[in-house]
Amino acid sequence: MLQSSSSLSSSGYCDARLDCTAKKGSEKRAKTKRQSFKKGYFPLHRLPREIIAEIFVLCVPDIEEVFKSIGPKHAAPLLLCNVSSSWRSLALSIPRLWNELSIRIENQWLNIDLSIAMVECWIARSGELPLSLRYLAYPWAWNDKRQATAMVQAHLNTFFCYASRWEYVHIDFETTYAISFPEFGPTPLLRKFSCSTSWRDWDPCPFTSCPLLSASIASCPDIPGHQLTHITLETNTSTHQALDILRACKMLVEFNVEIDNDSLDQVQPLQKPVENQTLRSFRICVHIPCSGLIQSVTLPALTDFSLYTGFDSLLPSISTRSLHTQLLYLFTRSRCKLEKLKLENCGFNDADILTCLKHDSCSSLTELEISNLFNRPIFTDRVILALTNMDDLLEADDVLLPNLSRLSLDMCVSASAGVLGDMVLNRCLYQLKSLTIFVRNLDDRDIECLAKAGKMGLDVNINITT
Repeated sequence: MLQSSSSLSSSGYCDARLDCTAKKGSEKRAKTKRQSFKKGYFPLHRLPREIIAEIFVLCVPDIEEVFKSIGPKHAAPLLLCNVSSSWRSLALSIPRLWNELSIRIENQWLNIDLSIAMVECWIARSGELPLSLRYLAYPWAWNDKRQATAMVQAHLNTFFCYASRWEYVHIDFETTYAISFPEFGPTPLLRKFSCSTSWRDWDPCPFTSCPLLSASIASCPDIPGHQLTHITLETNTSTHQALDILRACKMLVEFNVEIDNDSLDQVQPLQKPVENQTLRSFRICVHIPCSGLIQSVTLPALTDFSLYTGFDSLLPSISTRSLHTQLLYLFTRSRCKLEKLKLENCGFNDADILTCLKHDSCSSLTELEISNLFNRPIFTDRVILALTNMDDLLEADDVLLPNLSRLSLDMCVSASAGVLGDMVLNRCLYQLKSLTIFVRNLDDRDIECLAKAGKMGLDVNINITT
């Protein structure tokens, strides 16, 4: 009985073991079949992890797009983490997916500790890679002043902890509360720094060492200027400050400056204008009845010049004759060869524009843009006819701006029927490739000519507006 029982027990054990082995074999075959199915229907699974990782990196949108429009849950890398566990595991192991971070704080009741923990977790996944960071907060409308200050300060403190890994940084917060920038050491990887704030008494960033920094966009940056090549000063800039920058930054290539009406600096022309030998792109926005900056500089390398005065709305008493004369003096003094010229709301008439375009510095222009906030007749028959080759010969030397390839006219055209269209058709025989026009009305003959020019290959954009 015992032996029989033992025999049955042994037989039952063997049967169970065989069943288990058969079951495992069946599961293994099923798993292999599923993997084969996945590879057959999803070719991505056939690729090595390294290739998939490169594809994931290419899925990451530009940080500007993330900041402006794309929700983080609907874009890489977070979107990749929601597809499958294998994708999530792989995405979390790729540092290049996590070295860009854009934060926009809109909810004043956000849990600060949780937000900071998420920031640090994100950055931790980037390993030791250089960081691109953007931070935007508008707490000025929040009711709780203490909460708003704590929110901004906490995120700034976190960002500044990683200053040694900064490569591109943008900080933008609009607040009437006192915010202090934390102290930090060298930023050896920093290439571009941008900061904007409405807080008037903020302490600028105490930069100590940033050998790669070439671009700065700020209100009043305390940044070593000797190595900067691109500077944009958005507000609160005086003519004296702008001249100091042009004097000190010997490698400056692009300078965008807004002369604020709070500066009230009626600058007398310098006996010896400040000369900058490297500046190629110079864009000025002037809100005060003063053009001291234009008459106090010499820019021999200048190729791209843009001037906005706000004449139509802000400066009805500005002397356009004086401004026009000083602009011509700048060109003559600099002996520059312009490639791009943009004049916006300058209050010039057709004679002023024609004199400007006939200057030797403008003979090399390839792009010309003239615009007004309100309709003002500047581009009239006398200007348009000067741009038209009356001899209709390609080798004629007396046509104005022979190298012009792009022309933009915004609320400044007032010409006889067909004059503009004839000029455009004529210019198509030269270099003109693009034409953009904003006008109140356009004659049918001009429209017909522009349509014909479009068929000849010209990129035509016509906007008729009231």
